Amino acid sequence: MQPNYPPRGFGGQAPPQQQQQAPRSGGGFAPPNAGYGNTPFIQQQQPMSQPSGGNFPGRGFPGAQQPQAPHSSFGGRPGLPGQAGPPAPGSQGSFRPGQQVGPPQGLPGPAPGHGGFPGQAPSAPGGFNNALPAAGPPSFHDYVCVDEGCCNPRFIRPTLNHVPATKELLKQCGLPLAAVICPLVDLQEDELPIPLVDFGPSGPLRCTRCAAYVNSFTKFIQGGRKFVCNICQLHNETPRDYYCSVDQYGKRRDIQERAELSRGSVEYVVPAAYTIRPPQEPILVFVLDVSLFSFQTGLATSALQTIQYLLPSMAQNTRKKVGIVTFDTAVHYYRLDNGSSSISMSICPDIDDPVAPLPPSSWLVSMDDPAAAEKITELSDVITRSFENTTKNQAVSGAALWSVADALSVSGGRVVLLHAGAPRVGVGRVKREEVSGAYGTTKEVDLYTPEENNAYEALARQCAENHISVDVFSVANAFASLADLGRVCELTGGRVQYMPQFEKEQSSNRHHLTSMLQRLVDRDCGYEAVLKVRCSAGLRVEHSYGNFFNARGGNAFTTDEMEFAVIDQDRSMCVTFAYDEPLAEGTDAYIQAALLYTRSDGLRCVRVHNLALQVEPLLSNVFRFADLDATCSVWQRSAARQFVDKQLMRATPMAVKESLVDQCVTVLFNYRKYCASSSSSGQLILPESLKLLPLYTLATLKSRALRGNLVGNPPRGFIDVRADERVMMMGLLNSLPVEFCVSAVYPKLYSVHDLADDCCTLDEDGKFVLPPQLPPTAEKLDEEGIFLLHSAMCCYIYIGPKASPELLLELFGVDHADTAEQTLNLFETLDNEPPEGDGDGMSARERLRSLVEYLNSTIPISQPLEILSKNDWRANRFMSALVEDRTRNDVSYVEFLVQVHKKIQYKFH
Repeated sequence: MQPNYPPRGFGGQAPPQQQQQAPRSGGGFAPPNAGYGNTPFIQQQQPMSQPSGGNFPGRGFPGAQQPQAPHSSFGGRPGLPGQAGPPAPGSQGSFRPGQQVGPPQGLPGPAPGHGGFPGQAPSAPGGFNNALPAAGPPSFHDYVCVDEGCCNPRFIRPTLNHVPATKELLKQCGLPLAAVICPLVDLQEDELPIPLVDFGPSGPLRCTRCAAYVNSFTKFIQGGRKFVCNICQLHNETPRDYYCSVDQYGKRRDIQERAELSRGSVEYVVPAAYTIRPPQEPILVFVLDVSLFSFQTGLATSALQTIQYLLPSMAQNTRKKVGIVTFDTAVHYYRLDNGSSSISMSICPDIDDPVAPLPPSSWLVSMDDPAAAEKITELSDVITRSFENTTKNQAVSGAALWSVADALSVSGGRVVLLHAGAPRVGVGRVKREEVSGAYGTTKEVDLYTPEENNAYEALARQCAENHISVDVFSVANAFASLADLGRVCELTGGRVQYMPQFEKEQSSNRHHLTSMLQRLVDRDCGYEAVLKVRCSAGLRVEHSYGNFFNARGGNAFTTDEMEFAVIDQDRSMCVTFAYDEPLAEGTDAYIQAALLYTRSDGLRCVRVHNLALQVEPLLSNVFRFADLDATCSVWQRSAARQFVDKQLMRATPMAVKESLVDQCVTVLFNYRKYCASSSSSGQLILPESLKLLPLYTLATLKSRALRGNLVGNPPRGFIDVRADERVMMMGLLNSLPVEFCVSAVYPKLYSVHDLADDCCTLDEDGKFVLPPQLPPTAEKLDEEGIFLLHSAMCCYIYIGPKASPELLLELFGVDHADTAEQTLNLFETLDNEPPEGDGDGMSARERLRSLVEYLNSTIPISQPLEILSKNDWRANRFMSALVEDRTRNDVSYVEFLVQVHKKIQYKFH
């Protein structure tokens, strides 16, 4: 029986399948942390008892905790099979300052499945007790939410489920008061769809002062003749046609028949007053590089093949219109309208002031045309024949983008730019060069931030105002100045995807391009969207983070209204709140997020999400009901914004790192100072809800978005993260849904040389069976093993130097792997490979391929698969992604805890 969704906060969870978690000990590589002393004795605040709702393993649910007992030592990673309870202080497994230790077994680590892999989270016996002030289930859990007035936490996830009553209390906490909003995120199959409500020509009922929408927290008074806005507290007259009497509890008698009064999320059909033009058509334009380098790398051929492969998916929406524009030293349009007997090319001659030579009706194909697939297939063949033997090595991607933006200025649409190199001529040409000596210095910030007063800023605003979204797929190996193009993506709701190692011989590259374009095509989008965030009287929106446009002008960082040319299920934004006045104890604070958008079927709607949070006078409860993943997401976005602040980074290159570490230290210091019971100064106290905060802070600092580069040029140093790659990674941190923000920086490690027979298959319930998950540390590597490391920022298969020749032959068709000299693939069919599904069960190669494809399908954006061995230069990238270990630039998890502990002790003294 489904547990009920509590009236305040979050709840309602169906227990999902468990995933195995491998123990930390073992492995054939030398422990990277061995010999580091001064490790703090870690203590975790333990609940005195558990509510009747059940005993929650691992991190548990903050909403299930009771008042805390005295400290107890934290001696084991929670949720590990076969481990006993925490050891007593001083026994084996506890650590004190000055003790020389290897990789400790008592460090807090993620529970199995942490990171947003559906169906693989630890189960939660029982449900949420509605009598308790519940917090939301962890974002990585596979839960089923029953909406009984508060929206699903997938839509709005606050950092603090109990809001401090005053700004002074918030300051004592040290955590941000914020919410991560993902208004169009996918729901689970077992969750009810968002109801659609039509009020007719009058439109949805709203407050006459603050314009908030009537919702499940609206109170009706004077027998129902007036309603009180829960946002601004204004008493409004109830319209005559909306009147209904109330019962003895003040509840309307028709509350169950009105979704807007009983559900936390609802969608309204809006009248013509909410529109300024007819509903926008879902237009998709591929702008393709057909220069010499594009064909040499295989980009042009792969893209055209992928477009043809995606035709059935695109044809599912008959309103969709699709077009292909190409460019080399000029921009080419193709006449495809019904009046033409054959495809003809029109060239845009002026690359400095480009204008489309044909109207969109001539070169766009409507998918309701019975011959649409045939036309696009024929066009792909024409493009291939026309340019496959080209000798033109220049590509005017800037001029192509400008001309398409001009063509779509009236209709709007979505543009996908695929280019193999930066434009060196024409409008938008790249003028700056990649100076290797700038990396690791105060000048590096100039490489990954837009040039001042460049033409792309004007293009970005033009596209945003005309509701044109831009996504960029770049395979440029040379510096492409993606920071400029990335600005266009940022303001229009798009993303940058950077693949510098793209080669036509690599099947993984083609497979990755196909999967990313398919996800882009398949996602259900909202067009011409505006998001408005409202909050209770006493609070205000202070800062906003995300890829959006502020049409009202001013500082986009401080707006409460965000515009998107296109928004889909994978886009999120974050808002932080500030106090105008203290909040009354015993009341609730409210957040309402309203998204006005055009659906892909042409219906103009407002999707409204409502959330109530308890106002809390006790600091201990503020900590207890804090949300770790939302906090990490907010800090990541704040760090990404600081990282592109030229003035800050030129003056203090380490400012972002110092800021993140200081925030982590401040939170743990405040908890120990104000909430923890008396304890030894040699103990590091971690609140249960935030016990992984140091780990994820370190992982964020080590991510390819924020990681520092070594000072100097090779051979003294090396360029670890190039500027164009950093642009892509920072864009990820700024837009990922909250359930993926941690998995992006804390990758999953899997041993794939010893997969069980049932691994990488579907179980009886149709869930994918994952192998045991390992902590990302070299301690878990084995010289005879093969390992997969996966996240939204990396995808590596690492082959140990002593891996079995028989297994290598089955997996990759070779009996010896040296990727420095050879190219291995996983997605091409080997000469001796039987057809998939042929014979008894799956082969090891099929299992590994299924595992990679499944993991990629669970995240909004993935990276190309790289198969490497120890002698490969890319092995350094793999080792750097093992975030619990020490790297050339950063400390290990153990050392970081020591640093945090010392900083906390210093603040006390």
